[in-house]
Amino acid sequence: MKNDPIVSAIARLDQIPLETAEGKAAFAEALAAKSNLVVAKAARLAGTAHARDLVPAMETAFDRMMAKGAAIDKGCAAMIAIARALITIEHDSPELYLRGMRYVQMEGSYGPPIDTAAELREVCAMGLANSTWPHKLRDMIPLLADGEWKVRAGVIRAIGVAGGEPACLLLRFKMITGDKEPEVMSECFAAILDLESSEGVRLVAQAASSGNPAFREAAILALGASRRADAVEWLKEKFQNTIDREARRAILLALSTSRVESAIDFLVELIRSGTGSVPAQAEEALEIHGRDEQLHARIQDAVRSRAR
Repeated sequence: MKNDPIVSAIARLDQIPLETAEGKAAFAEALAAKSNLVVAKAARLAGTAHARDLVPAMETAFDRMMAKGAAIDKGCAAMIAIARALITIEHDSPELYLRGMRYVQMEGSYGPPIDTAAELREVCAMGLANSTWPHKLRDMIPLLADGEWKVRAGVIRAIGVAGGEPACLLLRFKMITGDKEPEVMSECFAAILDLESSEGVRLVAQAASSGNPAFREAAILALGASRRADAVEWLKEKFQNTIDREARRAILLALSTSRVESAIDFLVELIRSGTGSVPAQAEEALEIHGRDEQLHARIQDAVRSRAR
């Protein structure tokens, strides 16, 4: 069987030493290749190696791919790889990130055409967040209304990375206006908790008491993921005052995922002395720690104590 030249070119890149002048020249040639898959592989390896000498070649390749779009870069594979590599290298290229954030590439599918540039917009928003661009937050705002929920979630993460009072205000506004996708709100809650500390706990706790089950669960899980002592204390108190079965299950899972000692102690005690279905729910929540032999022994001890 005849070798596929693209597959061979991709495999050959693994053997080229990037630390040599000849290796850098070979990678620059790969970044100029017709195949977007070869370009993507070269960009990923250059990023991992922090090969700053290849930044100009990557930027040129990015512009070439964007100019021709799906004709040469299906799925935006090369552009996404280049943007990620530049972020890894910590290259300050706001103009490139801005172009990526505004880019849409519609491609055919079995159904209606799909936008394959969503991930590119998301990645470039993070690149802009880490850049020195003075208007980064202003330029991220349009992505908060992007038609793809993964882009909205991604730009919220980027806003959180940008930080500062303006970022907090944008996140508060997003929390008030909401989003139809719980995953987007989960990112919003996580960013607020990270940026606003105890005040963030208060804000997200309000959302965790809302009437929307999906958003309520996202807020509860975000509180647990924050691993903050005050968030754990709020969750413990909230559990004691909650009747709804699904809300209680979410709270127990949030306490478990927090991995905070006081939260684990609380769950073990529920196994030991809880009533009704609570012990089983607490035990179920702790299943994520299946490899923790010491905790497993504590759980078994609590189960035996309840059986006496």
